[in-house]
Amino acid sequence: MTKKRVSSILLLLVILSFTSCITTSNMGSIEVEMMKPAIITMSPDIDTIAVFKRDLYQSDKKTFKYFKSVYHDSITDPAIQYRDLSNKCVDAMAHFLEKEGYFLKVINYRDSMNVLFTVSNSQIYYPELLTKFKVDACIFLDYFYLDDYLKNHYSHSDVYNETSSFPEFKKSTQLEHVDANLLWTIIIKGDSVRYTCKQPDDLYYGNSVNPEFFGDSLKHKLLIENTSVYLGNSFGKKLLPSMLNVFRTYYQSHNVKMLQAEQYLVNGDWMKAAEIYKVQTNNKNRNIAAKAKYNMGLICEMEGNIDAAFDWLVKSYSAYNIQNPDHELNCKQYVDLLATRRKELERLKNQIRDNGEN
Repeated sequence: MTKKRVSSILLLLVILSFTSCITTSNMGSIEVEMMKPAIITMSPDIDTIAVFKRDLYQSDKKTFKYFKSVYHDSITDPAIQYRDLSNKCVDAMAHFLEKEGYFLKVINYRDSMNVLFTVSNSQIYYPELLTKFKVDACIFLDYFYLDDYLKNHYSHSDVYNETSSFPEFKKSTQLEHVDANLLWTIIIKGDSVRYTCKQPDDLYYGNSVNPEFFGDSLKHKLLIENTSVYLGNSFGKKLLPSMLNVFRTYYQSHNVKMLQAEQYLVNGDWMKAAEIYKVQTNNKNRNIAAKAKYNMGLICEMEGNIDAAFDWLVKSYSAYNIQNPDHELNCKQYVDLLATRRKELERLKNQIRDNGEN
């Protein structure tokens, strides 16, 4: 093989690599509010909900324990009781459901079942409960546990140790890490299925101002109580169609028109952004055209037109005469996300209720 041919092949590889980088290196991200379906679809005649707390069989008499760090023994904090924390969690969840007005009536029974069941006799015949309390559905907090400890957060140093090929780390701050594990059970009138819902969560709180955040610190108690409320609200949102913040990626470009469209895009002015992007989908520069088609798919999703979003993604995927693995992967991932979104919208049709002006 001649030197000239080798040089030509290397040049071609460089061009191909450069083309890929031009298209895929400039990805931006926006946060948008989107209606998400509930984890369970309840029929419109389910309008009276009862909420119970059953975790006391495991933790009612326990005092909250925490860890100074992941390597230290647990320390008891007598100011915090698990019963209080789980009560706050259930109260928050019940209050959220009541405030949203999705159901006609929400009754928070808290520990009322304790008079009916003991530790040695805690078997529940669920259909009987629905009849006994005259409700259409019951929600039980069966388990509530928080694992709480301080965690040192380290950031990379730009300086390399002379004796090592790895960058040095420097301590930047301490974070409080709360590892939450909750278990809920849901029963619904006319449904033979008993739904069990796990709620794991990892919560981190900055603690650079007051590193001594434990023991008799009122701030620590407040943080754990607020965590319990957050977990209750978070599960409540999963039971109803709710507006949640999600992230979407889009292509950026240094092209003047594309920059103008991006300003409209990040501000949520979808139609003005679409006017510019649609013109740029016919740009002779394949990179710009591919990016514009991808972004048109995003706009169509935001406007609720999933079929059109699919069409634009297919066009963006096919925008090149040569393979562009990074761009193809971006398109495939978005297509998968759109498929999931389509199923969510179908579920939402069966979950949205017309409750009148209220």
